[in-house]
Formats: sequence, structure tokens, C-alpha cells
Amino acid sequence: MAARPLPPPPLSGRGCIPKGNTSSSPNTSSPSLLSRIISGSTGSVIYALVGTPIEVVKVRKQAAPSHDGSFSSSLKRRGNPAKMLLRSRGTVMLNNGLMLPINAFPCLAAPGVTHTVPSTDFSICSRLLESCRNASKQSSGTFRMLQSIFRNEGFAGIYAGLKPTLVMSIPNTVIHLSSYDEITMRLREMHSSNSDDAYIPLVAGSSARIISSFATAPLELIRTRQASMIANSNVPSGMYHDFHYLLRQGGMRSFYKGLGPLLLRDAPFAAIYFLCFEKFRSNLSDTSKLGRWSGGYYKAQEMQVPASLDLLHTFTSGASAALVATILTGPFDVAKTRIQTLNKAAGANAGTLSCMRQIFREEGVKGLWKGNVSRMIKVVPGHSIMITCYIFGKKIFDDIL
Repeated sequence: MAARPLPPPPLSGRGCIPKGNTSSSPNTSSPSLLSRIISGSTGSVIYALVGTPIEVVKVRKQAAPSHDGSFSSSLKRRGNPAKMLLRSRGTVMLNNGLMLPINAFPCLAAPGVTHTVPSTDFSICSRLLESCRNASKQSSGTFRMLQSIFRNEGFAGIYAGLKPTLVMSIPNTVIHLSSYDEITMRLREMHSSNSDDAYIPLVAGSSARIISSFATAPLELIRTRQASMIANSNVPSGMYHDFHYLLRQGGMRSFYKGLGPLLLRDAPFAAIYFLCFEKFRSNLSDTSKLGRWSGGYYKAQEMQVPASLDLLHTFTSGASAALVATILTGPFDVAKTRIQTLNKAAGANAGTLSCMRQIFREEGVKGLWKGNVSRMIKVVPGHSIMITCYIFGKKIFDDIL
């Protein structure tokens, strides 16, 4: 009976100490810190540039409650006023139930017509059309909303919060992945037996994420606040203004607003992600069921697994693990966004669980996963790119440096 091949090392590339081998030698030394920084930074920059527009859409969807009593929310529940105009045969129903004739809204009946009357006569119509556009934005899909934001606000809108994202993502990624490497290596040195080590990625992933999230929590707060704002609003924007504003509002404590739901989202996410990633990657490396697409096919013939196939396995495992973790941690992400974007009067000081209960009470189960599709569109490919750049970047930069 053929011996079962050893699974690939988790994240530390050629420098990881294999399970059961605690000897110290040049071949088992961990990758250099510089190679970790460069590879982690490269992946995080690509992730930020690709994922920031989707993050803006996700935050704006999550930050706006479905039933907030506003005019646009009421329009959204009642339906598009243009459709109501056709159904009611020449009349428009306002938010208060009042029916007005079509002559009261000439720009709604013929938006392209230029009127000679003063523009103030159409202030009600302008507000109605603006409410229609807002309701349409809220109800549209991820890419339609992204297109709408770009049309109305330009690159400043779809890349709102990019500066704090770039400033945050590089140290966050480096601290997170490097800490995971170190914790995993230490735990495997302590438990060199062949017993099941499924707990190692759970403990190492969650611990590393807590460290990195706590270190970059103020930047995460500013990024979320900027992503939730309209680019052309009169509210001062920028990292300096946000830091100054938060410091005036509540001192240093305000920089960690929403830290509870942030940790409740990130720690389980990292634990689930790395557990699934290690298992998926190990299974793809061991199985022979996929033919030439599986690592076991080459190992059975005592051949080295092609680098391109190893790259594909890493990317696929990262995407699958991110999909599972994103689905399971969706409610915590919604609660984090609500707490970080609402003001004190709106109940921003409420706890994570109470915020989730309120969302469930007002919006149902669907509200707890609001914006999760946008989050998956960003997180799944983003984490695949980031983890792939980190693992293979360390091998490349270790050889160069």
C-alpha cells in the first residue's frame, strides 16, 4: 500500500518547518522578513485597487437601513413613481398618499423638454426625481450601482476611501500573514505528532487576525466612513479631517468605534478561511481524481508538480475558502458597517448583538446579509490574488534577495 504523500506547507513556502521536523538548518529557516513584506505588500495593493470600488457599493448598501422612514425608502416600497404614473392614468401619488395631476410635474412627464417658467416652480419635481434616482440606486445590483456612482461622482466616488485602504492594507496584510506563518510554525513545532492538526489554522488564523485588526482598526474606521459618503457632498473628507473629527468627538476611544463587530467578523473569517484553505489545498495536492489537474497524478509517477498547477491550486483554494468564510460572517460585517457609519443619535453605541437583533427585527434575515453579494465579488477574487501573491512572492523574492 503506497504511503500517503505529505500535504504542502501552509503559507510559508519553502521556509516552513515541516510537521515532525524541529531541527534547525538552512533549508528549514523561515523566509526573510523583507520577502514577506514585499510579497504581502504587492498582493495587498492589487487587492485594494481591484476591490475598493466594490467595497464602496457594499458599504453604501449596508449603511442605509431598508426602512428608515425616508422619502426615498417609501418610494422604494411603493414602487417607481413613473410606473405609478402610468397605472393611475395621468396622476402621481406622493409619499403622503396625495394624488396630483400630471400637469403638476411636467418635467416628469417630459424630462427632456426645456421649460420657460422659473426653475423654482419645479423644485418639488426635482426632489421627486432625485428620490426616484436614490431609490433606484438602492434597489439596483452591484455593477449597476457601481455604474451609477461613477456616472454621478466619477473616480472620486468609486475610489472613496482608497487612501486609508492603501495605508491600512499593506501593514494589515503583512502583519496578518506573517503572524499566521509564525504562529503556525510554532504550533507545529510543539505538536510534532501525526495527530489531527485541524485546530492549528483555526488558532493561528484567528490570533493573527486579531493582532492585525487591532493594529489597523482606526484606518479601517476611516476607510468605512469615507466609502459611505458621497464624493461631492459638502462634508469635509480626507484622512486628516476624519482623524481630527474623530479626535474632537470622542478622543482616542473613538478611533476604535466598531472594534467589537470588526473582531467578531475578522477573527472567525480568518479561522474559517485558513482552515478551508489548508484543507482544500491539501486535498487538491493529494487527490488523483482530477487527472493531470491534480497533484496526486504527478506524485504517483514520482514527478514534480508543475508550478503552474500549484499556482492554480492555491488560487482555487483561496477563492473557495473566501467564499465559505464570507457567507458565514455576513451578519457581523453588516453590524460593523452600521455601527461605524451611524451617529450617536441613531444608536451607534449599541452593541453588536443588539444591532444584529434590530436589523433582523426591522429587515428580516435578508437584512443581515445585505451587501454580501458585493462583498463576495470583492473578497473572493481579492483573497485569492493576495494569498497567491504572498505564497509565491516569498519564493521568488527569497531567491532574488
